[in-house]
Amino acid sequence: MSAGLIQVEVDGGVATVSLDRPDSLNALSNGLLEAIVATFTGLDGDPEIRCAVLRGAGRAFCVGADIKERGTMSQDAVRARRRLAPLAFGAMRRFSRPVVAQVHGYAIGSGLELALGCDFVYAAAGTVMGLPETAKASIPAGGGTQVLPRLIGAARAKELIFTSRRFVAEDAERWGLVNRVVPADRLSEAVATLTGELAAVSPTALQTAKRAIDLGLTTDLESGLQVEAALYERVLTSEDRREAAAAAAEKRSPRYAGR
Repeated sequence: MSAGLIQVEVDGGVATVSLDRPDSLNALSNGLLEAIVATFTGLDGDPEIRCAVLRGAGRAFCVGADIKERGTMSQDAVRARRRLAPLAFGAMRRFSRPVVAQVHGYAIGSGLELALGCDFVYAAAGTVMGLPETAKASIPAGGGTQVLPRLIGAARAKELIFTSRRFVAEDAERWGLVNRVVPADRLSEAVATLTGELAAVSPTALQTAKRAIDLGLTTDLESGLQVEAALYERVLTSEDRREAAAAAAEKRSPRYAGR
C-alpha cells in the first residue's frame, strides 16, 4: 500500500507506516499531515490489523514542521493547517489498536509530538529530541503542552518546553517519555518483538484495554473505574473470550478472530 508521502506494509497483522520524505528528514508538510490522517483512518477499517508501527524513512523519524513550506503560506493557509494538524497528531490516539513509534535520528518539535500521540515509543540510542517552539516565539501546539506533562510531570515538562532544550533518548527513557532505548541496529528487532506480543493476544481485549486506559485518563478515578466496568462487560461476552475459555479447556493456543 502507498499513500504517496507515506509507505504502508502489512505483515502478520502488523501495519508499518513509514513517513517517506527522507530528503527533508520527514518534515511535516500539509500533504504529509493529510496522508497521516487518511492512512490511519483507512487502516482502522481493516479487521486483520492487530497493531501499527509509525517510523520515518532515512536518517530521522521527523524533524517537525516543514519550515520552507510554512514560509510560503498565507494567513488563511496557516489557519487551515491549524485545523488539520490536530487531526494528524490525534490520528494514532483515535486508532483503535496500539501504535508503536519507532524513533531514530531526530524527533524534534511536532515530530516529537507525533511520537507522543502513539501508545509506545521505542527509540534508538542517541536519538535527539526536543520541543523548540518557545525559541521561535511559539508553543508546542500538537499536543505537547498537554501530553508531555501527563507523561513526565508538570515541572519537567515546563523546564523542557520553556527552555526549548534538546535532550537525548536515554534521558527521555529515564523520565518516562520513552518506553525503551536500544542500539540503532537493534531497534527494528526490538519493535518487532513488541508487535509480535501485541499480535498474539486477543484483538478485542487489546482494543478495549486501550479504550479503557485512554478514557480513564480523561476523568477522575471513580468515573474511570465505571468506564472500566462497562467495557469489561463487552469483553466478557465476546467471541474472543469464548475462544480463550475453549482453548484453555482443550489445552491449545487460542485462535482469536477479533470479535
